[in-house]
Amino acid sequence: MNYLAYVSTLKSHNVKKIVLLFLVTSLMLAAVKSAFAQQTSTNWAGYTITSNDVTGISASWTVPAVQCTVTGATNQWTQGLSVWIGLDGWNNNGIPEQIGTDSDCYNGSPTYSAWEEDPTLSTSLIAFGDTEAGDHVTASIAYLGSNQFQLSIKDITQGESRTYTVIIRGALRSSAEWILEAWYNINTGKQATLPSFQPIIFNDCSASVNNTAGSISQLKGEPLNMVDKNNNTVVTAQGLNQAGTSFSVAEVSPAPEFPNAVLVLATLFTVLVILRKQIAHSAL
Repeated sequence: MNYLAYVSTLKSHNVKKIVLLFLVTSLMLAAVKSAFAQQTSTNWAGYTITSNDVTGISASWTVPAVQCTVTGATNQWTQGLSVWIGLDGWNNNGIPEQIGTDSDCYNGSPTYSAWEEDPTLSTSLIAFGDTEAGDHVTASIAYLGSNQFQLSIKDITQGESRTYTVIIRGALRSSAEWILEAWYNINTGKQATLPSFQPIIFNDCSASVNNTAGSISQLKGEPLNMVDKNNNTVVTAQGLNQAGTSFSVAEVSPAPEFPNAVLVLATLFTVLVILRKQIAHSAL
């Protein structure tokens, strides 16, 4: 190979390297941007859909066992989490329709129950209190028309079930949710500390828009992660199956899930240095 051909080949290889580096950088930045663009909440984790004319939602799950880490309290709800499905919670119109189970810590000991949220009373009603960790639960909410909603929950393991028909005026029916929640203590006005729990799997997830049922993926549902006051993810929704009907909600380690700003800047600086060297060699 003569000298001119060699230089031409070298420049061609350098150009390819530069293009490759640009592609890698673009993909990295896209991934970081996507990660930071996810929905977050300080007390919810799960999946949500937003749409006009939402007419129903359903799911099943296993009541999670919890490990209470706050002890020594007297006559106090020290920790807790709720697992539920609902309508109109994500759009925050103040009139949510929700039904689910609680895994709580009272006086430092676990306690479990099933409940229905009554927005007309601004409180939760206990459906049945003999629910236990490991029980298989199914739940559904359906809009019946004329401001009427039917909320049902069944503890298959215990053989218990409850169905409520409530009139809710002003419901927007513009969102549906499958959620793990760190609830607020109305007595203290503070958010409950989450007890330790194993990953919770939502199964048989479905919602209806204009009375036509679809899975989370078919209805373009989005994951929602729970973050702490420093915006670190503490609970994440993950593992949506191919059918879009099942996912898990799990605690995450304190370590950041994605590169922080310092790491991103350092990576960009390194890429720019490499690019500069490649451009300098290409100019020879």
